[in-house]
This record gives sequence, structure tokens and C-alpha cells, in this order.
Amino acid sequence: MHGSTGMGEEALPRSFTIERENLPETVQGWLRAVGLGDEELVELIFTENEVLLRRPMSPELREWARGVSDRYDKMFRELAGI
Repeated sequence: MHGSTGMGEEALPRSFTIERENLPETVQGWLRAVGLGDEELVELIFTENEVLLRRPMSPELREWARGVSDRYDKMFRELAGI
């Protein structure tokens, strides 16, 4: 779904769900490496600088996980010196 941003641009979706088998073999390998190789559906989330792959979650869990992943990202950046 596309929507207008009011600035003459089309807003792109921030996430969508796709069947794992429709992903390239390389991406399916990544999913197997993180234990998601048996999932039928995978959610792709686009952030400003990242593309995240995860099993689809309920909206409540998604909100909770957002805070957890934000803290994880901050810690990783500090450790990596980014």
C-alpha cells in the first residue's frame, strides 16, 4: 500500500510479510542461520538504515520488541564504536 506524504512523494510501506519460499536463496540461508528457516512467513521491516527479518508478531509484541531492539542497537553501536 502506498500513501501520500503530503510532500508530493509516495510513502513506502515500513514493513510487509512475505512467504519465506519467495525470498532469494541467500536470504533463506540467513533465516536458517538465525533459526527462522522453518517459518512459513517472514516479516521484513525497513528502518532508516536497516532491513530487519523476523517472524511475524502481534501488534502488542511488536511494540514491546521495538524498545528491546532499540536498546540492543544502542548497545551494539557503543560496543562497535559506531
